[in-house]
Amino acid sequence: MKTICAVMVVGLTIVGSVAPAFAQPYGGRDYGYGGRDDGYRDRDRGYDGRGRGGGGGYGFDESEYLRCNPDVRRAISRGQMESGAAHYRAFGRREGRRLSC
Repeated sequence: MKTICAVMVVGLTIVGSVAPAFAQPYGGRDYGYGGRDDGYRDRDRGYDGRGRGGGGGYGFDESEYLRCNPDVRRAISRGQMESGAAHYRAFGRREGRRLSC
């Protein structure tokens, strides 16, 4: 019994002295993985600048949309709609309107 207690005391002493050394921080929170995706070959340069979800720059050609949808063009000229892009986001996508003729 004395032997087991002595082994436990020695073991706990060793673990107690080594554990603080393992608890030391090693680098930052990302451990060096933060900048590894910079310059990824399959993505273009502006990939990080684009957000998820539709901003204004999603390739919408307003003049083509208005050419294909004369009723929307009339609504804009009367001041009922702000723009063709606003109409498409609000109604055109749901109505299944085509972006080009």
